[in-house]
Amino acid sequence: MKPNFQPKNIVNTIEKLTEDGLKVVEKASLGTSWDSVVVATDQMAFELGKFTSVNSHLNAVMFNDEFNQQYEKTLPIITNFYSDISTNKVLYQAYKALKKTNLNQQQQHIVKDAIQSFELSGVGLEGRIAHRFKAIKKKLSLLSNEFSKNALKSTNEWKKIVGKEELKGYSNNELAKIKTDKGYELSLQMPVYMDVMTYLDNRDLRAEVYKAYASRASELGMTSTDYDNKPIMDEILSLRAEMANILGFEHYAQLSIASKMVNKVDEVIQFLSNLVERSKPQAQLELAELKDFSGIDLKPWDLGFYSEKLKEQKFGFKKSDLTPYFPEDSVLNGLFSTIKNLYQIKIEQIQQDSYHVDVKVLDVSDKDGLIGRIYLDLYARENKRSGAWMADYQPLIEPHKPVAFVVCNLNSPTKDKPALFEFDEIVTLFHEFGHALHHLLTKVKYPCATGISGVPWDGVELPSQYMEFYAFEKQVIALISKHYKTGQSLPDDLFKKLIASKNFHSALAMLRQCEFSLWDLKTHMSNSDTYEVLTQVRLETALMDSIDESRFLNTFEHIFSGGYAAGYFSYKWAEVLAADAYYYVQGEGGIGSNASKDFLYNVLQVGGSLDFMQQYIKFRGKKPSVNALLQANGIF
Repeated sequence: MKPNFQPKNIVNTIEKLTEDGLKVVEKASLGTSWDSVVVATDQMAFELGKFTSVNSHLNAVMFNDEFNQQYEKTLPIITNFYSDISTNKVLYQAYKALKKTNLNQQQQHIVKDAIQSFELSGVGLEGRIAHRFKAIKKKLSLLSNEFSKNALKSTNEWKKIVGKEELKGYSNNELAKIKTDKGYELSLQMPVYMDVMTYLDNRDLRAEVYKAYASRASELGMTSTDYDNKPIMDEILSLRAEMANILGFEHYAQLSIASKMVNKVDEVIQFLSNLVERSKPQAQLELAELKDFSGIDLKPWDLGFYSEKLKEQKFGFKKSDLTPYFPEDSVLNGLFSTIKNLYQIKIEQIQQDSYHVDVKVLDVSDKDGLIGRIYLDLYARENKRSGAWMADYQPLIEPHKPVAFVVCNLNSPTKDKPALFEFDEIVTLFHEFGHALHHLLTKVKYPCATGISGVPWDGVELPSQYMEFYAFEKQVIALISKHYKTGQSLPDDLFKKLIASKNFHSALAMLRQCEFSLWDLKTHMSNSDTYEVLTQVRLETALMDSIDESRFLNTFEHIFSGGYAAGYFSYKWAEVLAADAYYYVQGEGGIGSNASKDFLYNVLQVGGSLDFMQQYIKFRGKKPSVNALLQANGIF
């Protein structure tokens, strides 16, 4: 179950696997049974997926130009291979013929999804149009990698050495993170950037760091313009529009929605606009209060700083008061105990080498033995893609167990202290483990629908956002908190202050996420420049002007190098499901209740093998309500 973390000759390996894979597909396309068609192609996809997953993962977490050059050569090979499969008319007909055979409910759903996937992948295209469609997919895979590479390199290139006297507002915790032999080094790595925005008194330096961060991968790059992503973004959007038009859709947003739970683009826009309308009055009050408190003409680089000061005044604590109570070992042990209490499974670290010294290898087991494995990569570092994510290395395919990568960019240990996590970082960790549990706890034995496979994109965030809620429970915080010096759990008074502050500026945050989602949909519905689209969306969502240097779309990897194109709304839609699910479970007894187990049985274990919304209704008893999301955010 240990991935090969020293890949060699990856181009030759991928070429050989895809050549062999096409032979498997050729044989499977002549099959007439579930085993001869689906099982055969699943097995082939499993063998190839192990290699492509590791290559993609290493390129994201240990980027270097030499490996990336080889990795880029594999992208057209892989894209062509999957294009050939998804447009194989004989295989398509074999799947259609399976509908008339004696299949169980899960198999019927899998075949139905596969047929839709064929049709959305251009199986009905012929001749020149079919060749063009395939060329678009190949080009998009290369552009996405180029976008991600530029985002990473532009993040890494900016650094600034400053003296301690310029860092007023920093505690010893923040100073320890950036201390070097040359002085104190500021960078655009997320933990460092967030400390600048939150604690640094020096407004001019905050502005400098903010502008460097906001202008990454653009023509305004503070140290280099070599990584300008705008031409790549324009080409990606143009190619997506052309792809959608070829398939008969009006725009790419329609193509994206076709494979999701929601029915129409207008339905999503109405959902998001409703959230904006419900949130805006409260957000205006939140911003007005912040302006009054600051006493200055607020700029974007002031928001985090004065928000933290106002939060401290209103609730009687600051973020840095919490971090000593959340050292890494306590957080992980408490998280694992919480998961055990929820789902009766055990997570233990094992001693095994991995691709980086920081990576922890975790075995997940239940009363019957090993369930799967997680490779946990926690800390921020150079040459590692920003953000946090879960990636599946291997699905459940007997005799193989599911394996996942969980990646974060959190605070790392220093010479004097263990890694001390911000509470926001802990919520992120819970989120990614929600994804991992969805992948590992599956009972589906069909790899194409096991774990997260086959789950509609607007449902895949449900388990992760549902898991976030547990980070705020008192019994869970008692498990994850242990002061790194005294061993004391988070005191009751601090816990109460933390909970009281949970929805501080939640309406402003809601507007921001709706802005991203609306822009994402509308930029995939329009031929206008994507920044012009953003300007129009901000007329509805924004309460403060943006600065001229802002080019944040140029590093928006979810949209341009991830899987969220015209689907970023999935976070908000899944938040509705997650809040609705959590409040229902709480009302039925919470952790350890039958309702909690029902979530496991009806959502986590079935993966993409059955209709996702029907499974949610089976668990919940009815469709989710948007009021649960508003309640969770304290918006009424």
